[in-house]
Amino acid sequence: MSDNFVGGHLALDFLNTVGDTDKSRTDNRLTSPDDLLSWLAASGNAGEHVGQAHPTQYDVDALVNFREATYLVLSAYTGRQTVAPEHLQTFEDYTKAALQRAELNLSSAPSPWKATGGTASYYLDSFVLLVEDLLRSPEIGKLRQCERCSWFFLNAGRGRGRRWCNMSTCGNRHKVAAHRQRRQTNVAGG
Repeated sequence: MSDNFVGGHLALDFLNTVGDTDKSRTDNRLTSPDDLLSWLAASGNAGEHVGQAHPTQYDVDALVNFREATYLVLSAYTGRQTVAPEHLQTFEDYTKAALQRAELNLSSAPSPWKATGGTASYYLDSFVLLVEDLLRSPEIGKLRQCERCSWFFLNAGRGRGRRWCNMSTCGNRHKVAAHRQRRQTNVAGG
């Protein structure tokens, strides 16, 4: 499970709740309310949500839709591409709606926006505001996407730094593939 928390920010770990080995994002790991609660517990963030209603399937579906909308925006951003206007508009709509319902938490500095407890959109708003917080932080300049899969991470290294979300998974797969390619080239070359 710890291999699933490699993003360097909880918002990125949330965006990485897919289990792919390429860029397909077909293996959704948030399919039920129990999956969401398990992920929150594994992330160490379950305490933030104590006292809230148990998430519903609607909450999970809304989170997955937001996750994929955000993926499209951040994937274009990390690839230095122009974000499609419709993708940006969808992301902005989520963010604006969450901010309209949010409360400013003045008990800490900096003062983040927090989802209003007890609302029907509490879980969605919590994650939208988490992503919004990352986008306003200086850390956003370190945002990278794995060269092998669709996961995001913060690159704390100098220069180019990390290329893969996790060396033991994607980094190792890359090395194995490169080794096979070299062997095939050597065998073909004689």
